[in-house]
Amino acid sequence: MRTYACTLLSTSCASPLRGRLRRFKYVPDVFLDHCAACATQDFFACSAPVKLSAEDKPLLLSIQLLIAWYLSSRYAFDMTAKILLARVFYLIGIMSRFTRRHIETVLVLALGLFAAVQYYLRPQSQGLDQIVANGSIKVLIADEPDSLFVFHDRNYGFEYELLQQYADMLGVELELDMVPYAELFNLLEGGMGDIAVGGIIDSEYVRRVATPTNVWHEAKATVLYRRGTPAPKSLAELNEEGVYASSRYFKINKLRDLNLLDDFRSEYQLLSAIDLGTHRFALSTNYRAVSAKQYLPNLNRSFILPERLGVVWALPLRADKELLKSLNLFLERSIESGEAQRLADRYFNRPARISTYDAIVLHKRIESVLPDFEYKFRSASRKAGIDWQLLAALAYQESHWSNDAKSPTGVRGIMQLTTDTAKSLGIDDRLDMDLAIDGAAKYLHQLRERLPTKIKEPERTWFAVGAYNVGLKHVLNAYKRAREEGLDRTKWATISDMLPTLYGEHFPQGVQAQHYVQRIQVFTDIIRFYDLHQRKEAESKKELRLLSKD
Repeated sequence: MRTYACTLLSTSCASPLRGRLRRFKYVPDVFLDHCAACATQDFFACSAPVKLSAEDKPLLLSIQLLIAWYLSSRYAFDMTAKILLARVFYLIGIMSRFTRRHIETVLVLALGLFAAVQYYLRPQSQGLDQIVANGSIKVLIADEPDSLFVFHDRNYGFEYELLQQYADMLGVELELDMVPYAELFNLLEGGMGDIAVGGIIDSEYVRRVATPTNVWHEAKATVLYRRGTPAPKSLAELNEEGVYASSRYFKINKLRDLNLLDDFRSEYQLLSAIDLGTHRFALSTNYRAVSAKQYLPNLNRSFILPERLGVVWALPLRADKELLKSLNLFLERSIESGEAQRLADRYFNRPARISTYDAIVLHKRIESVLPDFEYKFRSASRKAGIDWQLLAALAYQESHWSNDAKSPTGVRGIMQLTTDTAKSLGIDDRLDMDLAIDGAAKYLHQLRERLPTKIKEPERTWFAVGAYNVGLKHVLNAYKRAREEGLDRTKWATISDMLPTLYGEHFPQGVQAQHYVQRIQVFTDIIRFYDLHQRKEAESKKELRLLSKD
């Protein structure tokens, strides 16, 4: 007799193969009986001996060949799967025992994992339904004057006005958070806002960190340099020197041929550095460069690059699809109606209202003279409830911040008050600078309060400034005439156009008032811009000059 272990012929214990063995007429019964018994046991652990008689040996080769064929044709994969399955169940057993022993730890880990998954999958902003239900939409907006600026505690700006129209369409309040452009996307990702705006240019980077809307405004890139320095003549020269660029121009394929030097500062801070001579070249858009020219008179444009850049708004990566759809629909309608272009023309395509020379002189006096009067302007404006930059601009237009100023008509002092106006305000000495500034602020406030209630801000302020110059009587006469002619009498632009011929013939005081208000508007913008974007850099430069002298 010869003994064979079942493990050598283990697959013969599986019932399908046992059926095939039964087809052999001379298969020993002892072998088949063993297979039947073994099939009910642990397949891998079976090692029962199978004893065959000597006369059955001729059949052994046939059985072995049959087993080898069956393994190769069907059971090779099945064996591997069973081994893997056994190991999986083994690991499950270990985990089960660990779980029973450390149930508290397992529960804490499970809860932590669940919370992490929920946090990652959560929407990063309010959905459209939530915005409408809560009655407010949260917007992160870059702190740059073409996007948003504050005047008389009210918001204005190219993108702000479009945002306000969208909020009005939804019937919700607009909650604004002014932040540096470089922080927009981090705050948006952190769920601090529903929308981010601020001259965002569609790019590979923006699409990686946020969900941009459709392009709603197009611009061209331009390189700026300081007036009085050599202008760049070619891209090769620019690339040799390098062009400073704010983070909004990061990874824009259309600008890949430029040698851009990434900078953490805002674009207007970079433009201020060019204006002050700290850097030689900076990148901007054509519309922003035109806007910045009045604030920064030393800026010159070299040439405009041909590629068009798309301006977009941005939502978080996991934004509500309905909110994105609603925004895109609103922006498309704004383009079709011409509203987006109208706002762009209003803020960026205005004719120059002061010369470059006047702007340069004003900037110099802002640095050298304004500090002597600023505290008083701020104090008087708080008492009268007006903007201090406006009061400073009014004083600059009247006297160039000189308390010794005197006009041919007899008005005197820093605010150029007439004798009658000074008496009505209780001012005995018009050359008393403190009294004159307080009196002018009070008088401007009185004029504003006496205007018809239909006139709203900021128009109301410009009506009052015009009345400060030409007299309230003439401004109200123009208001009445505009009403009679069916014109929009609540807009200063309407009244300004009427003043030069208010009484049917040339009216010199009306022409003067028209130019007076225009110049004060520019002066106010320049002083505000300096206060927000240039003061720190100018003061640092002044300190360096003083140190170099020592």
